[in-house]
Amino acid sequence: MRRISPTVPPLVLFGVVLLLSLFGAGAGVISFFLLRAGYGFVVWGVLPFLALVLVALVLGAAVWRLAGGKLPGIGRSDNPEEKPRR
Repeated sequence: MRRISPTVPPLVLFGVVLLLSLFGAGAGVISFFLLRAGYGFVVWGVLPFLALVLVALVLGAAVWRLAGGKLPGIGRSDNPEEKPRR
């Protein structure tokens, strides 16, 4: 298993929070334009929020997959004979 620098997780977290903030700001702008266009609450109030939640779930799934899946401490390996440590 590779060791990562202790500064990497805070940087990744900061980047993901920044990215979700930008998507949230974009969802707010889109929500405002939909409100001004005369759409109902379901379209301008709920749809951008659901899109933001979907983006957050996709980013979370991607980070989880890149981190090694559901077993903590076991990274992905190309060697099928390698056994996990206990």
